[in-house]
Amino acid sequence: MSTFKLELTLQDLVLKEYSLADGANLTIGRVQGNDIVLKDMTVSRLHATIAVKGRKLFVSDAGSKNGTIVNTTKVTSAELNDGDIVRIGKNYAIKISAPPPEGREATITAEHSRKS
Repeated sequence: MSTFKLELTLQDLVLKEYSLADGANLTIGRVQGNDIVLKDMTVSRLHATIAVKGRKLFVSDAGSKNGTIVNTTKVTSAELNDGDIVRIGKNYAIKISAPPPEGREATITAEHSRKS
């Protein structure tokens, strides 16, 4: 099972970390009732959602006034990958850490033979 890690930051300060597995869904917005509440007037009441579907992670903008930015691109929805930064409002960001694809672990092996 794939588990994604999300790190919520305010400027450079880490506020909270989240772990999401298949089927998980987080709502992000300015008002109570969202899973992640961001007290910032540049964040919409319901700004965006982040959802895990199978082994993939997606962000969807919920029609926010100021938009949702992935890395440097404003998106309506996008698949998220390891190292992506999702910007919400003026000051908040979510850094994505994704597990390596199954069956593709980075392993290096070497054999040395000695001739006598």
